[in-house]
Amino acid sequence: MSQDKKGGIKRRDFLKIIGVAGGTAAVAGACSNPAEQIIPYVIPPEGIIPGVPNWYASTCRECPAGCGIIVKNREGRAIKVEGNPKNPINVGTSCAQGQAMLQGLYNPDRIRSPLSRNDLGRLEPQGWDNAQKMLTEKIEEVRKKGGSGRIVFLSDHNEGTLGNLIGDWMSALGGKHLSYEVYSYEPLKEANRIVFGIDKIPTYNIDKTKYLLSFGADFIETWLSPTLYTRQFSEMHGYKDKSMGKFVHVEPRASLTGVSADEWVSIKPGTEAVLALGIASVIVSEGMSVNGGGGFAGLLSGYSPEKVSAVTDVPVDTIKEIAKEFSSMQPSLAIGGGIANTSTNATETLVAINILNYVAGNVGRTIDFGNALTLSEVSTFKEISSLVDSMSGGEVDLLFIYNVNPVFTLPKSLGFEDALGKVPNVVSFSSFMDETTEKANLILPDSTTLESWGDFIPDGRVHGLIQPVMTPVFNTRSTGDVILSVTAQLEGLKGRYTQVSYYDYLRDSWKQVWTSVTGGGDFEAFWNAALENGGIYRDTTPVQVSASGNISGVSFGEPEFTGDGDFYFMAYPSYKYYDGRGANKPWLQELPDAITTGVWDSWVEIHPDTAKKLGVKLGDFVKIESPYGTIETQAYVYEGIRPDTLAVMIGQGHTSYGRYAKDRGVNPLSILPVSTDKITGSFAWLTTKVKASGTGRHAQFVQTQYTTTQHDRDVAQMVTLTELEHGLHQEEHEEPDFYPPVVYDRYHWGMSIDLQKCTGCGACITACYAENNIPFVGKELVAKRRDMAWLRIDRFFEKSDNKAGFETRFLPMLCQQCNNAPCEPVCPVFATYHNPEGLNGMIYNRCVGTRYCSNNCTYSVRKFNWFSYKLPDPLNWQFNPDVTVRDKGVMEKCTFCIQRINYAKDQARDKGRDVLDGEFQVACQQSCASGAIEFGNLKDPESRVSKLSHDERGYRVLNQLNTQPNITYLKKVKWDKA
Repeated sequence: MSQDKKGGIKRRDFLKIIGVAGGTAAVAGACSNPAEQIIPYVIPPEGIIPGVPNWYASTCRECPAGCGIIVKNREGRAIKVEGNPKNPINVGTSCAQGQAMLQGLYNPDRIRSPLSRNDLGRLEPQGWDNAQKMLTEKIEEVRKKGGSGRIVFLSDHNEGTLGNLIGDWMSALGGKHLSYEVYSYEPLKEANRIVFGIDKIPTYNIDKTKYLLSFGADFIETWLSPTLYTRQFSEMHGYKDKSMGKFVHVEPRASLTGVSADEWVSIKPGTEAVLALGIASVIVSEGMSVNGGGGFAGLLSGYSPEKVSAVTDVPVDTIKEIAKEFSSMQPSLAIGGGIANTSTNATETLVAINILNYVAGNVGRTIDFGNALTLSEVSTFKEISSLVDSMSGGEVDLLFIYNVNPVFTLPKSLGFEDALGKVPNVVSFSSFMDETTEKANLILPDSTTLESWGDFIPDGRVHGLIQPVMTPVFNTRSTGDVILSVTAQLEGLKGRYTQVSYYDYLRDSWKQVWTSVTGGGDFEAFWNAALENGGIYRDTTPVQVSASGNISGVSFGEPEFTGDGDFYFMAYPSYKYYDGRGANKPWLQELPDAITTGVWDSWVEIHPDTAKKLGVKLGDFVKIESPYGTIETQAYVYEGIRPDTLAVMIGQGHTSYGRYAKDRGVNPLSILPVSTDKITGSFAWLTTKVKASGTGRHAQFVQTQYTTTQHDRDVAQMVTLTELEHGLHQEEHEEPDFYPPVVYDRYHWGMSIDLQKCTGCGACITACYAENNIPFVGKELVAKRRDMAWLRIDRFFEKSDNKAGFETRFLPMLCQQCNNAPCEPVCPVFATYHNPEGLNGMIYNRCVGTRYCSNNCTYSVRKFNWFSYKLPDPLNWQFNPDVTVRDKGVMEKCTFCIQRINYAKDQARDKGRDVLDGEFQVACQQSCASGAIEFGNLKDPESRVSKLSHDERGYRVLNQLNTQPNITYLKKVKWDKA
């Protein structure tokens, strides 16, 4: 954000914009009518009532999970993305990536019209007719050469109508379609084929388990379907009726998923298969298996706890303890396949995990092959490598790039970038000038998900619809429309598709869906219902499987590592940037990393003993060398990683991709070899041993929290499960007060936050940014502690008697809406006050910026506008018109989404009643997949939040200071049962 300039958009410009955007928004799609004239908003377009939002159901495509979303549209602008409550994957919640979709839509660095490369090698703008004509000529030129496979369409995973269209188009052109996903989970699919005879990726029922054992599966971050599994994990691990499930995580590094575990077990990289077999061996040998081990008893007899311990560095007692708990706490579940832990024996590891699940009797109970993921169908790494060879050999004349960035996401040693230079015609449909697109000859920018028609099938239950929620911001077109238009100009293919637009093609495709689902009836009614619901949702039939016992081709050998360094090198996926696609969104850049609280950069996680050995400390630059390259980045000293391991996050290090992503951090893929899994040939991520040394350079490590402990303040409290089983008898002593307590009439708004459920993912922070027009300030101002987030998540590492020696506690901290607020009496102009419903309100126009309130705030949750922040067009279109945009010199803080409260009260008043419990949600609550946040009326004794405010785990942070907060925290629960 630029500073010291008037923020927002001028009124005259705004009226012009809404005259065009609003005038062309349609109820069922928001973009079916072309903009013909600028009209005054005195007479609003049909279907739009000024000040009243329209909501459109759609499907998120920020990752392959395919969550359902609903998008809020005001006067023709999309202003908020939320989860679709009807979608069974995310059930109304949304992750940080999903919230940040708006910053992809309004990103100022989007490609605004077609571009072609001229004779001087420069890209120049083209009109769509001319650009499509150029593409038609390129295709005809290649077709005249003859031969098959000389045209290739490389796309992301796109199971649905567009994927079918691309496949059919390539078939007609004699080309081939490859579906590329950076994280494809090939070993998981192959291990299921070997053990169960089904080459699919199933759905795991974490919520039905009592004991979860994860071998590096980072299901809170990126593994398969993070929002789904975070929600299920909360059900399994949340405290209820004096019980909870147990979670053990095995990994060389304590990831965000790992620090949420009751036990983190540090293991030597690449030895997870041996540990899984060792646990299964104890279960069988001790007579704890439901099936005696089946055909695997002979194999397992060779994996005694002593032998396994020597290989894995996991103590014998730990192996026996896990085996006992895994077999007794039924149903249990073991999962694996996390990308960061994928070595050359990846399939063998997952075969071992499948065997463990089999001997414990979990197959068919907590593993559901009836609802397999369509991610099972993506192209293999062998196919991608073969494409690189074909490109290098001059066998590809025309390459289409759609929604992928292989120059950035493939290891540099594979040579994709060099091979791309040997393809004479590269056509990109990207909306952004990323590392791959900047090498294209022709760029036909695709409209974003929020501007397009489409659909997506993530699994067997969900067929999600995608509909435009507003007119395209720039001169972009749907790739489906481009394909249909170009095909109509190609010789021999002019009659292949009868549909004029991709919208028509999609509807015709859905007529087949309609027939299969209903067998007939009224298609228009079916189509409108699907649009309203965001797709169709079906129950799946469980598939009964049994273990074959035939694993003769699996050797369970040692993994292979490249390099002669002293340290294993882990490149781990980012829950913020995924594979790097989210790095151009400033909300995600400014979202603090849950472990390090770092922002806008990269770092290497390094154990304290290793840091001491290398002579480095926090903020020192470390040089990391592999046989394939070198990177330098700052050190973050972290107890949650093995001394022989270094870890760097994937997603940063872009050399292009817009102003918010370029030249930030390092890309760990640049130093990885092309190592593959021995069985599948899939890419193996953890196969490198590197050298590390200090460079002598130091810089401030920019983070939002500079302490790791609570300093004995006990703000993030914990209680043991045993204590809860016996009942807590805490006496709350209230000091006598000179003043009588405030009595509220109809509403007294309050919140509860369950620390047992909070995973620290930060989706609530991003949702708050989106809802409340909070400015991002950039790395330089964050370094000065001038970040503007109303909600932060404090992270504390506490000494513990567990196996890791420490435990992690997350504490979401926001304005506590104190009944005895210390900020109120010190404001000389009464800008902050207490309203009749228990809220600590702010009147921005009164604020003169003395900052007395901030100095007197017990919880350090007030933020001061040091500048007037200006967003580059059209990023300022994302602003919520229900919330005032604050200016320089004004203090701000959480308001409990007062605009949502007032809207709900208005709606209830029209119906002649009070607001009902659960009738609306505040932004942070809505986004939270784990259900840690509840909000409601404390005056209603039957409300969820009122009951939780009296829960035995409930406490108020720093309540001894008599601030009387309206937020109740529920203590985290420590598993201490033998």
